[in-house]
Amino acid sequence: MPRTSRRHLTPLNVALGALAAGGVIAAVIVVGPESSATTTRERTVTVTKGVVQSTVSGSGNLSPANTMDLSFGATGKVTKVYVKAGQHVTSGQLLARIDPTAAEVALAEAQATLLSAQDTLDAIQSEDTTAIPATTTAPNTTVDSRSGSSGTAGGSGSASTISEASAIAAVKSAQLAVDNAQDALTETALRAPTAATVAAVNGAVGDQVSAGSSSASSGAGSGSGSNSGAAAAGGGASAATSSSSSSLSAFITLTQLSRMHLEVSLSESDINSVKVGQQATVTINAASGEQVSGKVINIDVLSSSSTGTSSAVSYPVTIALTQTTKGLRSGMSATAEIVTGQASGVVVPTQALQGSTVTVVKNGKRTTQRVTAGVAGDSTTQIVSGLSAGQQVIVTSSSATAGANASGSGASGAGGLTGRTGRAGFGTGLGGGGFTPGAGPPGGFAGGGGR
Repeated sequence: MPRTSRRHLTPLNVALGALAAGGVIAAVIVVGPESSATTTRERTVTVTKGVVQSTVSGSGNLSPANTMDLSFGATGKVTKVYVKAGQHVTSGQLLARIDPTAAEVALAEAQATLLSAQDTLDAIQSEDTTAIPATTTAPNTTVDSRSGSSGTAGGSGSASTISEASAIAAVKSAQLAVDNAQDALTETALRAPTAATVAAVNGAVGDQVSAGSSSASSGAGSGSGSNSGAAAAGGGASAATSSSSSSLSAFITLTQLSRMHLEVSLSESDINSVKVGQQATVTINAASGEQVSGKVINIDVLSSSSTGTSSAVSYPVTIALTQTTKGLRSGMSATAEIVTGQASGVVVPTQALQGSTVTVVKNGKRTTQRVTAGVAGDSTTQIVSGLSAGQQVIVTSSSATAGANASGSGASGAGGLTGRTGRAGFGTGLGGGGFTPGAGPPGGFAGGGGR
């Protein structure tokens, strides 16, 4: 049989062992028991009457409600540009002009042709008027040697009628040519169709432009958004460096900054509650959170393309700002809250509802009252029936307090007392069966491990 060695316990060993056990117990007591507490708070509120709003929100960037790309309607060289980017213009204001010489010559020629055609028509009509008495004499119905003469006279009358019809057509054609030439001369001047702000000037004096489009000259264009770039082979400048295809066809771009739109994306769970005409509150982030009103004017039927790996679906909604404020600029970020529902009447804090019931307090006694809820807002809910203003209800709110764990190691006692490393946290207890001899140097004791 194996021999069991026995050590004699001296008073000092016993005292030191008791000290180690006391350290373990103290660690447990200091840290405390492990727990997860939930704090419930109650308050009594009085039922009142008010307005409840349900809203959905989204963010986006401001953009002008209307952007106009203007181009010359005639071909020629730009001789004058009267505006620059950022300038406000009025309806009908002259923005730029091209050389009108060719158009003026064309108009003069058309007017001369019209005068000639009109003179011809006047002459024919005058001849017909003079010939009327001779042709209206008593007709000769006898066929004789003079009948040929009569036939010739009749033929002259027919030819005169045809000539008058041709002359009338010639006058109309000449008048049309004059109108077209006048329009061409008008198109050499570019004017603002409405009051707006110049967003970009995509050309400069000396540029050669064609009807409906603009092209860069041999030098870089002046003004914001001008067609600039290195000269291509042969001395010409390429317009391909323009930032967009619209700038290739627009000599001047106007925008109406007084009328702004905001496009936001709403989730598939919110989009069905949004309707055209609903009111919205738009918060301008760059304007220190200033708020302006707006309304929904368009809801896209097709969802916007998703980005990344997210499977979330969203739908673009366009909001027109019905108010404005100083400093609004295109591209500014903003957030819109769209009012999807609104009701007035008896309202209570939403936290007072427990399903379809509330807890009513009367004369210090609590009773459960069934109610019918209406529009649910962000923090309050409309009560359609079951409560009246002036009653008192209990509002309950809960907050969870998380437990905490702490780890500590037992200190090695002098004289060979070794405390095993253990976790002393909430809910722990003393492990082991007290003291186990042999863990330390001869004559020492080890404290049992805590769990």
